[in-house]
Amino acid sequence: MQQIVVALGDRSYPVFIGSDTFKELAVAIKKEFHGARFALVTNTTIQELYRSQIEQLQHSLDALVYAIPDGEKYKTIDTWSGILDTLLENRLERSSVIIAFGGGVVGDITGFAAASFLRGVKYIQIPTTLLAMVDSSVGGKTAVNHRRGKNLIGAFHQPGLVWVDTAYLSTLPEREFIAGYAELYKYAFIGGKEMFDFVMEHHDDMIAKKPGILQEGIRRSIAVKARIVSDDERERGNRALLNFGHTFAHALENYYNYEKILHGEAVLWGIACACDLGVRIGTVPEDSRKAYEALLKKPGMPELPDTPDCEHLYDAMFSDKKVSGGKIRFIVPTSPGKSIIKSDIDRNAIIATLTRIFKTQPAND
Repeated sequence: MQQIVVALGDRSYPVFIGSDTFKELAVAIKKEFHGARFALVTNTTIQELYRSQIEQLQHSLDALVYAIPDGEKYKTIDTWSGILDTLLENRLERSSVIIAFGGGVVGDITGFAAASFLRGVKYIQIPTTLLAMVDSSVGGKTAVNHRRGKNLIGAFHQPGLVWVDTAYLSTLPEREFIAGYAELYKYAFIGGKEMFDFVMEHHDDMIAKKPGILQEGIRRSIAVKARIVSDDERERGNRALLNFGHTFAHALENYYNYEKILHGEAVLWGIACACDLGVRIGTVPEDSRKAYEALLKKPGMPELPDTPDCEHLYDAMFSDKKVSGGKIRFIVPTSPGKSIIKSDIDRNAIIATLTRIFKTQPAND
C-alpha cells in the first residue's frame, strides 16, 4: 500500500492507499490501537452492501456496530445524538476508538461524535466513496448541518488513521462517482500546475475508472490536501483554498434543501462559477483563459431540478462558514493550478456570475 502522512506533530497520522486490502485492515487497526474497544458507525446502505466485511470487522475487533440512515438530510444533530446515545449506553470509554465506515456523511458525523464523546476519543476513517477518499476523510473537519446552512455545527478533530481502498468504488453508483470526482477535479485548480496538467491529461481515464490512473489521481489529491492541512490545520489561512467552488456549492445545496442535488454536483457548478468570477474580476490572466476553458469543458455539468434564483443564492452565501467581517470569502483562480482568497468582491460581479452560469448555461439533458 502507498502511504501519505498528514504531518501535525504528535497528532500526525497515516493515510493508506491501495486496492483490495480488506484482509490487512483489521490487523492494521489492532496494531495501531492495541487494546482499545471499538465502535463502528456506518449507514444502512453500506451495511447491506458490505455486510460480510462489517461482520468480519465486528468479530475481529469485538466491535459495536451502529447504522445511521443514508443521506445528507440525516446529517443532523438528532443523528449525531443517536450515535452518542449508543456509545454511552454501551459504556465505551476514553480509550475507545470509533470507526467511520462509509461516505462523507458517515465520516463527518462520526468524526463529530468522536470529537464530542467524553470530550474527544480517537477515530478511524474508512471512506467508501470517491468524495470521501479524496476530501472529507482527510483533514479533521467534522460536522452536522443546520437548517441555516451546511456544516455549521462541528469541530476540528483529526482521525488517527485513514484507510483508502479503491475496491469500494466498484459498488458506487455512477452518479455518486461523478459527484465524488468533482472533489478530485477541484484539486486541479489549487494543487499546482502539475496537478492541473495531470487532470487535464487523464480526465477521461479517471472517469473510465482505469485503476492505476484513478488511484494515482486519488493519491495526488490526498497529497495536496495533506500538505495544505499540515500548514494550516484550522483554516486561518491557505486551508480555505480547499473550499474552491464551495461557497457557490453550499448555497446551491441550501437552495435545494440538500435533497435534489448531490454535494459533488453542486461543487461542479460552484467550480464553473468560481472560474467565471475569476475571469470577471481579472484574477485570471488573459494568457491562462484558454487553458481554463479547456479544463472546464472536460466534466460537463450535471442536470439541475430547475433554474435557481440568483438573489436567493447570493443571500444564502452569508450563512456560510467562510463569511468574515460580514464579507463573503471567495476562492478564485489565477494561473493554472493556483487560486487565491478574496473577500472584497462587488455584489454586482457575483450576481452577474450567478446569472451567466445559471441562466444562460442550462444543465445537460
